[in-house]
Amino acid sequence: MRALQVNLDQEVTHNDAIKILSWMENHEVTKYLNESSTITSELQSTINKVNTSIMTHLFNRNGSFYLICTDRNHPIGFLKLVHKSNEAEMVIVIGDNRKWGLGLGTEAIKQGLNQAFFHWRIPRVIAKISSNNIRSIKAFEKAGFLYEKDLTHSKLYSISLETYIKDILN
Repeated sequence: MRALQVNLDQEVTHNDAIKILSWMENHEVTKYLNESSTITSELQSTINKVNTSIMTHLFNRNGSFYLICTDRNHPIGFLKLVHKSNEAEMVIVIGDNRKWGLGLGTEAIKQGLNQAFFHWRIPRVIAKISSNNIRSIKAFEKAGFLYEKDLTHSKLYSISLETYIKDILN
């Protein structure tokens, strides 16, 4: 059986921004995110104010933002990498809840790791995951992340370049 494929796309169009807004308005999608309670109104305001079809620059502040797309280049979520001294923090959202449980998040995480390790040359990637977000914990563990410690409202998972390369070679 062929593994499901996703690709990361850095270009965010006006229509993509509207789709992201719809995901952010869905409580089931955002309940484990550590976003401001005003994120949807801020995003809506930005969409209304900006008169351009390409909105990539607005999503790449404080890191690199990628749409997670299926084979048909249909956005199903997003991945963000935030550079922090000697590491990067990864945040991933599969916004299309019809795609949950298909392994697409794990595939997107692996592609995000390729960006961090092989393009940015970062030695370590972390993820702060809500203790209750079992689906996300499983996706990160399948991608090779290891539990590191409990934080106040989440668990810290990490993976080093060395571990990632060993996983690829096995």
